[in-house]
Amino acid sequence: MKAFIDTNVLIYWVDDSARADVVEQLLAQEAVISVQVLNEFANVLRRKRAMALPDVEALCTTLIDTCDVLNLSVRTHQTALTLMARYNLSVYDANIVAAAALSDCAALSSEDMQDGLNLQVPRSPSATSLVIRNPFRA
Repeated sequence: MKAFIDTNVLIYWVDDSARADVVEQLLAQEAVISVQVLNEFANVLRRKRAMALPDVEALCTTLIDTCDVLNLSVRTHQTALTLMARYNLSVYDANIVAAAALSDCAALSSEDMQDGLNLQVPRSPSATSLVIRNPFRA
């Protein structure tokens, strides 16, 4: 089953914690991210973690090689606008949800969105729902 990984989950990958192990397991499956996730990931590592740019680039390259990476498109943007209105999501969360749905993922791993929330997403390839899952919740 393809699962989309949000930045707020992926960032734990660089920690030395049990959460890093959870992220490793997610990455070992059919993991999907978007260019937005790559950008946010790089920004957090540089700005909040003060990681050297070559290290950030190496981690991003590993993600690109490991995951399916969705490019952002007008279709993603339009779907996100619909999701913003329907579910009162921020533009950034709506773009993550849209990218996950347009990648035909059944689940979105996110720590910040409501665990278990079932979203009906317009324009998704399978016309099914997308479920938010907090992978750190027991």
